[in-house]
Amino acid sequence: MFSNRKTLFLLGAVALLGVTGLRAQTPEQPVQAPAAEAKPDLPALQAAARDAEAKLPSPAQKPQSYFDLAPAQRERWQKHLPQTLLKLTRRERVQIVVLGDAILDGAKTEGDADPLLKSFAGVFAKALANQFYYTGGVRVIRPGSKLRSKESMVLGPEILLQPVRTSSIVPAASALATVGFQGKPDLVLIAHGLEDGMAGTSTADVSTAMRSLLETAHTHHLEVIVAGPIPQAADPEETSLALTRGPGSVMREACETGKVLFSDLGDLSRLLTPPAGTSAAHLVFPALVQQYQSRLNNTSPGKVATPTADMHAAMGRILFEDVMNGPPAVAWDFSDVNATLAGQGKLNLEFQVINKSRESLPFTVLPLVPRGLKLKEANPEITLAAGAKETVKVSYTITNTLQLPLSDGKIRLPVLVIAGKHARISDLVTPLRPFSASWKARVAFNQEAEFSPELEIENSTGSSLSAAWESSWGGKSQEGKVSLDANGAEALPLKLALPADAQAPFRQRLPLNFAVSANGMRQIFDRYIEITRNFGLRESVPLAATDGQTSAVTLRADADNMKLFLTLDLTGVDLVDDATGKAYELRLNLDARTYGERLTRGATAALRMTGRAGDGEAEIDPISPWAFGSGYAAEFEAQEIQAKLSSSASGGRRLTISLPRSYLYRHEWALGNGNSQLGINVRLTGGGREYFLTRSTRQGDDAESLSVLELTDKPTRRWTVRVE
Repeated sequence: MFSNRKTLFLLGAVALLGVTGLRAQTPEQPVQAPAAEAKPDLPALQAAARDAEAKLPSPAQKPQSYFDLAPAQRERWQKHLPQTLLKLTRRERVQIVVLGDAILDGAKTEGDADPLLKSFAGVFAKALANQFYYTGGVRVIRPGSKLRSKESMVLGPEILLQPVRTSSIVPAASALATVGFQGKPDLVLIAHGLEDGMAGTSTADVSTAMRSLLETAHTHHLEVIVAGPIPQAADPEETSLALTRGPGSVMREACETGKVLFSDLGDLSRLLTPPAGTSAAHLVFPALVQQYQSRLNNTSPGKVATPTADMHAAMGRILFEDVMNGPPAVAWDFSDVNATLAGQGKLNLEFQVINKSRESLPFTVLPLVPRGLKLKEANPEITLAAGAKETVKVSYTITNTLQLPLSDGKIRLPVLVIAGKHARISDLVTPLRPFSASWKARVAFNQEAEFSPELEIENSTGSSLSAAWESSWGGKSQEGKVSLDANGAEALPLKLALPADAQAPFRQRLPLNFAVSANGMRQIFDRYIEITRNFGLRESVPLAATDGQTSAVTLRADADNMKLFLTLDLTGVDLVDDATGKAYELRLNLDARTYGERLTRGATAALRMTGRAGDGEAEIDPISPWAFGSGYAAEFEAQEIQAKLSSSASGGRRLTISLPRSYLYRHEWALGNGNSQLGINVRLTGGGREYFLTRSTRQGDDAESLSVLELTDKPTRRWTVRVE
């Protein structure tokens, strides 16, 4: 394309030629005395150029949509994803690790194309390819898959999608550090929180796992996008819609702290349109929920409802818009959020809603109901003039203190606001007033005589506070007083005596009753504490049943320099094949890190074994590279692990498992040493019942949810202690 200066020059030349041509056609005049040649003035040349330009055909050019970022967009990319932007603008291949849970499910494709291409991640990647590449498109990397990896085999630079699936965010960092790093990724797309929200994973565990994920990515110089989970919409809807908001809120906070780009895939303002003609909450809320439910795949109660294909397409557009421009503004905002304890089992929420629009609007403000709370009173309908604000008051009843803040003193209360053509769920995060209880030590291994939970009382009043506390656990009571400075905290001298009796049960789960009184108000912060005794080789320990009834199933461990052996005696378990031909399922978690590493946070992946009711070998699922703890990154062959069901002459049933020592290569394996330990849990389903060695409320793959096996036949009298 010519510049304007060159165009004017050529047009001027055309005009001059035109003038010369006109002179050549003029009849010859009588010869006159020579005179000075008249030169055309500038206005005449300009007029001739404009006339000639008007007669030229207009160039037909298609505007380019790719590689055309507005200054604000470029600034946003430079802030969050500068390395990825550089590769895209150079039209180089970009590889994205998609680290997610069940939110990746539900998309459908035609023929044998990989469904990830139609998921929100595929829709997002395709939008990026259209923005920055001429041709090329999106390809899925799924080793061993027979699915078609591209929609159309067009040559050109590609965006590669590598899916890495875990059912919880807890082991996600380990999955990223192993499977995720098998290629050469540029970008990590984290899409967790859906299954953790459904399972009730604590926000403290989500927060820790999220920090670990970001640290793992940044250590390897990878850029990150975090996609928040979608809501659920089962009955009761006001509770279901709140299930995933806690994990999403924690993930958003971590992104704000780490300056990482966050996108709320459950942003209802871009998924739904409130019904017109009414603002009555009892009419608009059911209509909105019904509209949202149509975007989810139907499933049985208590199961995760995955996004439909249309929902995936909308989520992909949301993610692309948030990367390019950020989320769109809505007509309201919040301020002055306070959550205050109001006497035993009572919680009051106050906040201001501000109308940012230029017109009066009716607002429907619907507090959603997180676990552990019951909505008592709320006024959902208000009308605000342009620029006006109003205080909203909500009352809850605390039904389960286990859902109160665990480690950071913050309570997270989601609110659905509907106004005009938009609806959005916002998470109101605020310190619990006037005080909260934070458990700094939630798990401890190898405890002997006593355990200190490092429990702190935190003052959030903004002024000094005097408080009294009292506790009771295992039949022993303690009490004390604290004086706290403004917004101060103090750790309590709380010590819990552990059983010294050699005949004490292998596993106990006892309530810790804890209460704080201040300013004439008392609040209970009860928790459960589970203790399991360390056990050793050649020792049979009982598995408990989830139904609370008596269990005669036992576990015994043996080891030599070559293998680890586990034997389960299935006394009282009546195995029967189900419709799939399976009679039992066993999940075995082993943390085989070194002694020092095992005392830190980490994750494992369960070895899953299934089999028929008759005697014979069990089937073992493929083994994750991080199965035996964070830091493991190997390809394990399932056939090297043996699991066999057998019967004795007396009719007893036994399941025997052997693992090669070489698979536990990061462990010191010092037989006869009580500090040579494995973290372990066994969960068995069979005969219509479920059995377990330990049953923490934590995710089963969390290394801190495991008990301890000492590789000695003379185990110490030590305990694993967990605050639940």
